Amino acid sequence: SSPTVVRAEDAPQVVEKSSLEKKYEEAKTKADTAKKDYETAKKKAEDAQKKYDEDQKKTEEKAKKEKEAAKKVDDASLAVQKAYVEYRKVQESRSNYRNRSDYNKKLAEAQVKIDEANKKLTAANNEFKTVRAVVVPEPNALAETKKKAEEAKAEEVVAKKKSDKAAQEVEVAKKEVEAKELEIEKLQDEISTLEQEVATAQHQVDNLKKLLAGVDPDDTEAIEAKLKKGEAELNAKQAELAKKQTGLEKLLDSLDSGGKTQDELSKEAAEAELNKKVESLQNKVADLEKEISNLEILLGGADSEDDTAALQNKLAAKKAELAKKQTELEKLLDSLDPEGKTQDELDKEAAEAELDKKADELQNKVADLEKEISNLEILLGGADPEDDTAALQNKLATTKAELEKTQKELDAALNELGPDGDEEETPAPAPQPEQPAPAPAPKPEQPAPAPKPEKSADQQAEEDYARRSEEEYNRLTQQQPPKAEKPAPAPAPKPEQP
Repeated sequence: SSPTVVRAEDAPQVVEKSSLEKKYEEAKTKADTAKKDYETAKKKAEDAQKKYDEDQKKTEEKAKKEKEAAKKVDDASLAVQKAYVEYRKVQESRSNYRNRSDYNKKLAEAQVKIDEANKKLTAANNEFKTVRAVVVPEPNALAETKKKAEEAKAEEVVAKKKSDKAAQEVEVAKKEVEAKELEIEKLQDEISTLEQEVATAQHQVDNLKKLLAGVDPDDTEAIEAKLKKGEAELNAKQAELAKKQTGLEKLLDSLDSGGKTQDELSKEAAEAELNKKVESLQNKVADLEKEISNLEILLGGADSEDDTAALQNKLAAKKAELAKKQTELEKLLDSLDPEGKTQDELDKEAAEAELDKKADELQNKVADLEKEISNLEILLGGADPEDDTAALQNKLATTKAELEKTQKELDAALNELGPDGDEEETPAPAPQPEQPAPAPAPKPEQPAPAPKPEKSADQQAEEDYARRSEEEYNRLTQQQPPKAEKPAPAPAPKPEQP
């Protein structure tokens, strides 16, 4: 028998993004977000550190200048004292001067030194006052700035770790996608090669059959031997092709998007984006509340009226911004449940959605089992040893039993959903056209009954296969419950009956 094969170019392709591709894109998006968060945290840390460094530098420079100015004051004060000491010495040594004019001259010189020293002292005091008047952050404010810089740096470290981890996840997801794509490509190439081999083998078998039909019955032995060998090779190639196609289908099924429609995927993406905005607003609200708390602390320790007024203005602005963000957040949260449904209603919807999902999974499983049964029947047609035939028959029976069980579960799930459920009422399957019982394979005309030759093993196998196929078809059409229609891939075509 010659099964209808699915060509490689007609095999299911990954039209929508596979789960691995979506995982890769999600990892990439997550990595991009983590990288942006890291860059933001890094800039915040740099700005905080820069502010602290500037404030620290101003404080240190003022302290240095104060020290230098204080030294100048000390030096000038010492010079004044020395000038007075010298002046007093001149006064005390008055008797030593014979000429009064010499004494007066010496006294005047001492007075000049006193005046110059006092002038320098005044300049030093003025310089000290100027330096002292320079405004620098208070120690508690400087400590707060340092604390913020340290916190920002810690946040940067955490963000960097998250960014690095997300980047690694992207690489892992990318390699998984590449590996699966390579595996799919390899399988498709193998299927394409097998299709060519099957076509060649089929052509050879057809030619041998034509040749056999036109030769003298006495000369058929050699041709029949070649035909038997060719059919065995054809069956083996067809069985191998069926295995490869099943493997490809399973591989593609493992990469699907969970059986979700594009609308469902788009809805999930929109909800995820909305949740992301909610999270961002919640973080912003938390940051504003923290800023307001810090401003209130600073306001409590403010000294001058100017500082108090500036802090009050900033505090009022932050409170206004907080109120605005809280309003935005409330509106966004309301949009997540615009109908104002109760928890019971939401729970009911969730249960129905879960039931819908279960029904979809069961429908997909039914389709997969039907495909598997079809492939097993193909393999059974090409099996030679009795052991292989028995094993395939057992597996076929098990798979059919599993199909029947799954179909019952699907019917129960659809009944539970009912006509009022979210799931559309499943229409009854269209009646299948009656198929005539498969005709027995044409047998070569036999001579008179008495010397009837014994049938070849190949002919006997074909007759057995035809009989089993007919019995199985009759059993399935009479006993199998009607299956619900579903937008799942059609089951693989059954082999042509010999």
